[in-house]
Amino acid sequence: MFGIDESKLRILQLLRKPMTVTELARETGLSKATVSYHLRALQKLRLVKVERVEVCRNFMKKYFVSVLSSPDLIAPQEVKILSDFTLSREEFLRTLLRLLNVLNLDNVIVRKAGFDLGYHSLAEKIDGNIQDGLAEIWEKLNLGRVAESSKDRFVVEDCYNCSGLPAIGKPYCRIDEGIIEGVLCSKTGERKRVREIRCWGTGDECCEFEIK
Repeated sequence: MFGIDESKLRILQLLRKPMTVTELARETGLSKATVSYHLRALQKLRLVKVERVEVCRNFMKKYFVSVLSSPDLIAPQEVKILSDFTLSREEFLRTLLRLLNVLNLDNVIVRKAGFDLGYHSLAEKIDGNIQDGLAEIWEKLNLGRVAESSKDRFVVEDCYNCSGLPAIGKPYCRIDEGIIEGVLCSKTGERKRVREIRCWGTGDECCEFEIK
């Protein structure tokens, strides 16, 4: 979907920090020409941008970065939706999140939507401790019961998005990963990598998110 294959997904994961074509080729095992091809495709999808250019010995070195963990790329209609968002609409939001998760498991656009929701809307609801605030939002939206919320782990029981769904060998809650990343980025100013490592989709009865 949206022209995203396994190689492009790998590149997007690596580009949470700025990297050159040479660095990406080394990390992925792809040729520089193949990496450049994928980068052009991702730029057309507005998922990757050039963060900076350095001149080294008359050679221009471009550093690319993913916009999936950045608030920079947000459409006008998305701004309108997020500005109108209130926690009183949790039933609608929960239903929407679950539908997006189930139908778009490998779609990075869904993760981006979660990031923007966390960064531009939910983060402002948090005062004080970030981990406690994130857990409070999760439970206020009835997205699940938070068993642990720390700097490196976020564990949810009775997850609304995936509880009771069949094991499919991979996690369901991609949009949740984005929401957590967005909140943390907004509150700390740092880019965090959030990855779901346990889920009903993996045969576990709780969701565990690893934060790095």
